[in-house]
Amino acid sequence: MAHFKSVKSMMHSYLLPIVAAAAVLMFASGYDQSTQTDLQLCNQPFALCTSALCIPQPGDPSKSICYCDVEEGDSMSSTSCNQLKPSTDANGVQTLYSTYSLKQYVEGKKGMKCPSGTPWSNCLNKKCTVDPSNPQKAICLCDIVRTGDWMTLGGDCDTSTCQTGYWSGARNKDTVEGTAFLVKKLNMETSPLKWCPID
Repeated sequence: MAHFKSVKSMMHSYLLPIVAAAAVLMFASGYDQSTQTDLQLCNQPFALCTSALCIPQPGDPSKSICYCDVEEGDSMSSTSCNQLKPSTDANGVQTLYSTYSLKQYVEGKKGMKCPSGTPWSNCLNKKCTVDPSNPQKAICLCDIVRTGDWMTLGGDCDTSTCQTGYWSGARNKDTVEGTAFLVKKLNMETSPLKWCPID
């Protein structure tokens, strides 16, 4: 029994630093299990970036600046709606977040599919500032992505702009999943998702 306790103590002293190091590595790499929540239906003001044209942020090739519409009502996020509540600071600057809505599909826009390797902007759940000169618009800071097949409602089905638009977009499978979620939650009879014709 004494020998077993000794071995157990040795294992603890050996494994504890490894576990601690792994925890530090996971934290440093941005992994946070508490943020990995299911899709959420939110009802509050939000930025709608589904067709937004974006440009790379000066000095940071990993970020883009996107000009999005300010909307209010039902939308989808992949994190808690409470974390995405709009706010106004002491100087009157309004902050809100970009979430996903079917509004532009209903208005007639079609999804344009773009190939992997072309740049796009991931704006879901990203922080935005309402334009003080035009409260119907918001400026959002999004992540530039260059991998994976993706889609956007921008570009008017002109796929040549996939190379240059830095459009706000989403991976094709995520679009299908998010649209199906909203269709179900909003009790819609049919999905408004339509795709651009393939050349």
